[in-house]
Amino acid sequence: MNIPIFRGVILGGTVGLTASLIFGIDPLRALILGVLCGLLGVATRVAIENRKEKDK
Repeated sequence: MNIPIFRGVILGGTVGLTASLIFGIDPLRALILGVLCGLLGVATRVAIENRKEKDK
């Protein structure tokens, strides 16, 4: 299991559900979009870390 993936899913889901409460978006849609954004954030972080390792 990869911990950053779970962190991204949990954080993205939390942000999505919070947005559904604040902005009145459909909760399921907000949760799915939040999880996808969290996964995108994890992918970006991993890509940056890999690029830093190649530069060394």
